[in-house]
Amino acid sequence: MNTAELPLLTVPIELKAHERARQLAAVQSTVQKGKRVYLNALAVYAVHSYLKWLQIETDLNVCDSFNPVKTALANVADLVIIGTGSLECRPVLPGETTISLPEEVIENRIGYVGVQFSDRLDSVQLLGFAPNLDSSNAPQQLAVAELMPIDNLIEQITRLQSAIAFLETDDPVAVQVRAQIETQSRSNIIAQLERIYRTCEEYEWRYAAGEVLAGSTAGGELTRESADSADSADTDLQDLAEDLLEKLAGIWRDAA
Repeated sequence: MNTAELPLLTVPIELKAHERARQLAAVQSTVQKGKRVYLNALAVYAVHSYLKWLQIETDLNVCDSFNPVKTALANVADLVIIGTGSLECRPVLPGETTISLPEEVIENRIGYVGVQFSDRLDSVQLLGFAPNLDSSNAPQQLAVAELMPIDNLIEQITRLQSAIAFLETDDPVAVQVRAQIETQSRSNIIAQLERIYRTCEEYEWRYAAGEVLAGSTAGGELTRESADSADSADTDLQDLAEDLLEKLAGIWRDAA
């Protein structure tokens, strides 16, 4: 089902949102950048208002989209959902049928919301939702017609929150994973694992999830002994990744 089959949700834009967006736009170096930052901020604020209505906590103060320095450097419209991750809220102008995805919004996102603007800026429509993308093969744009209904965003947040909660438990798999990803964002790891669960065959889980847990590896010349040690470590990590994804799959299936 795509968004054309459902009525779109309209969200009013408050005056205080316009004021904050104007302040961000005013410090940009060009009029074009100012317009982009202004619309990005309004899009983020609209999704923030929608989630607030659903009692889902967000934090505008830590979003790159509300940081005047970062908005000058990157075309971002991120909304931080507390304890869950960053959601990208992309403006869609009148007549546009696709949503642009700048390179800087591909990684570290739990998903994307299309926010439709009209000639008047007193309200917007939420066009729909797309979940986390594979950063190694991400498109440069999304078709509006292919977005999921906005209700799928709520389901996605619930799924990710249940998985993150599992990582806080004393389950032996959760304990091992916490030690492995100590310096990495748990929300980003979970979002990538959810994408693997959703898009990959079960026989692919072990290797795909193992790569997620491994992250980037240090370069350098390998000796035979170090190569053998690395192979053993990769196998152990794949075992752990497979166990984790099976645990998460059980949680998600039970909640379905």
